[in-house]
Amino acid sequence: MRNKNIIIASSGTGGHIYPGIALAEEFKNKGYNIIFFIGNNSASIEILKNSGFEYIQFNISGMPRKISFLFVPFLFKMKFAFYKSVKQIIKIKPLAVIGTGGYVAVPVLFAAKILQRKIFIHEQNTIPGKANLLLNRITDKIFLSFQSSEKYFKNKNTILAAYPVRKDILSTSREKALQKLKLKNEVFTILIFGGSLGAVKLNYVASETFLDVSFKNKIQVIHITGHNNYVIIQERVKDNPDYLVFKYMHDIANAYAASNIVICRSGASTVFELKALNKPAILIPYPYATDNHQYWNAKEIEKDGKVIIIEEKNLTKETLINGIHTLKGNTKSNNNTETINKFPHELIFDLMLQVILNNHIKLSKKL
Repeated sequence: MRNKNIIIASSGTGGHIYPGIALAEEFKNKGYNIIFFIGNNSASIEILKNSGFEYIQFNISGMPRKISFLFVPFLFKMKFAFYKSVKQIIKIKPLAVIGTGGYVAVPVLFAAKILQRKIFIHEQNTIPGKANLLLNRITDKIFLSFQSSEKYFKNKNTILAAYPVRKDILSTSREKALQKLKLKNEVFTILIFGGSLGAVKLNYVASETFLDVSFKNKIQVIHITGHNNYVIIQERVKDNPDYLVFKYMHDIANAYAASNIVICRSGASTVFELKALNKPAILIPYPYATDNHQYWNAKEIEKDGKVIIIEEKNLTKETLINGIHTLKGNTKSNNNTETINKFPHELIFDLMLQVILNNHIKLSKKL
């Protein structure tokens, strides 16, 4: 019987991990066994533990942005991660290795290439990360979320496969979400979050902007702060039952479904989730993202007409309120599953799996 193991290499924040989990869930449903190779940062570990998938940790972090002595330990970590990858890949014998972003993918995919495994990468952002640009020359196929990313990959061995959105995000109803979160059906609901790491300025400006309004029972708020700001924001709004604060939310599908408007960063996962749900949003791109890629992610869906972009330097109570009024005027107060844009969810996974299997069959014939 053919080995049905697939390795997914991913590290960093949820923007790299969640597309890997979405792929893993679909591949698992089709009878494949998924093993994650991840970095040892807390965000990756917490997300993978909650997912239930098997994972192997690597002591590796992102490349230093400036030339310094920090390159020495970074290179040593890459070397040891490479040897560990060789050992584990020989043991697992995967039919394919997929990188979804982060520097852990570099030693893992190079090891897989040497061991003659088929390797693939999935690029989520409009402007590719440095790890994927480095891996570009050795991969068998590159899956793109945005067509505009193609120009960065010199081998041109690319396929536009969009972004693998998690199925629960597409299938959760507003009625059930409101019941679970104990929110009112008739009240306009705003979801605020800054990604898996949170966002300091967004957290503070948003809480100052919407706390008084929610006290007047005109809106209700779901605010996911991240770990660092949770205690302060929770203390600030503790007397308001219509202002819910969460440190982190693994089942963010309920928050999406309950909300009428979203205020958030513009990582690739968020952009495609909003697009799939046809959800109005105010996007505040992370200003320190590599090559300002979050801004360009946001620009890709701004043309849909349901998105307003506010750069963080311009983020104030006034700009947020104006953005809400603009979106609210064009938004019905009740979103449900019938209004969801039926994103070609299954087609994405079928396409990727077909490409992976066909490449594996070709390699097997050569061997």
